[in-house]
Amino acid sequence: MWANVVTLLCVLHSMEAVFMITLPSVEVEKKIEELGRRKPYVMFSPNDASSISKNLTNIEEEFHRQPTEAKNLVDLAESLNLTTLVKALEQTGLDNIIDHEGQYTLFAPTNEAFLNIPKWASNIPLKELLSFHVARGLIHGDEIQNDRLARTILSKRDIRLNIYKNGDVVTANGSPITAVNFTAHNGVLHIIDRVMVSIYERGGTIVKQLSRCPSFKTLTKLITIAGLNDALHAKGPFTLFAPSDEAFAKMPADCIKHLVDNPPMLRQVLLFHVAQGSWFSAGLEDGMSLESLQTSKLSIGIQDGSVMVAGKATVTSPDALGSNGVIHAIDTVIVPPSMEKKLAKIMSKAAKKQKRLIGSNKD
Repeated sequence: MWANVVTLLCVLHSMEAVFMITLPSVEVEKKIEELGRRKPYVMFSPNDASSISKNLTNIEEEFHRQPTEAKNLVDLAESLNLTTLVKALEQTGLDNIIDHEGQYTLFAPTNEAFLNIPKWASNIPLKELLSFHVARGLIHGDEIQNDRLARTILSKRDIRLNIYKNGDVVTANGSPITAVNFTAHNGVLHIIDRVMVSIYERGGTIVKQLSRCPSFKTLTKLITIAGLNDALHAKGPFTLFAPSDEAFAKMPADCIKHLVDNPPMLRQVLLFHVAQGSWFSAGLEDGMSLESLQTSKLSIGIQDGSVMVAGKATVTSPDALGSNGVIHAIDTVIVPPSMEKKLAKIMSKAAKKQKRLIGSNKD
């Protein structure tokens, strides 16, 4: 009996709600059924017929409220006060793309992040820069895995996702992700605290990226001499601690010549500069050791905010991105511990020989 009364009341109130919201009754019934599954307060009790009217009011409010909550990604970014990003998207026309198409994951820099873009990055076309922050498809926070690659809307360029420090630090191309899982009807938004300005060329492995930079001419030549081009073009990922031309200039010329004349030894020295895995600066910790491709371990130290490698080299420019890893510029060439004595002995003999030659010329 009560069940029939409740049913009749529901129908009458539903009809009233139909006229109030000017929608076909079929749609309202579907909405009621959906909310009944999702929300406990819609499940009526025969002993509480007085609550039916209140519950139907809740249904109506929910029906009207939901469309305004289903923001697109641009509106969502604006509601999160990411105003610089929104203006940049509008300026480049990317707002129209991520407003209406697909399912996207937007890695959204804060306003402060835009203020801290390095000067050298001012030459990057803004549309290209922003496209590098939009991944195709949905990637929620719990779906991020270490070294997962997310294909962006910038042709054949990926965002590399990493998890460090037991999950306390999660990065996108080395930029820490500070908040996750803001949801829009056409995607998901994660907030990052740095603009991802290091954009590699299509297919730009760490070796190819080195060749683009005039500061690494010596290293690029030595990699070729050592026969490491193919190895460093591989999938990886790798972390290359790259000595600049100035770093090689600090070495005795005879030492470099000896390495060039002995490619197997040169190969071992260079492999000591490459760690397995992608280690952005946000993931490096004082006292940690990384496995190098030379098999010796690379010690990492952090002093006054500076990263030290193998106790001798300082990172001068971190987090340059390649398709298969990351590059950190360093100011000193490092030598595997197993080769230090041998190389020092060779250099000592070379110095004595040079001294004898100078003496004989004076005679």
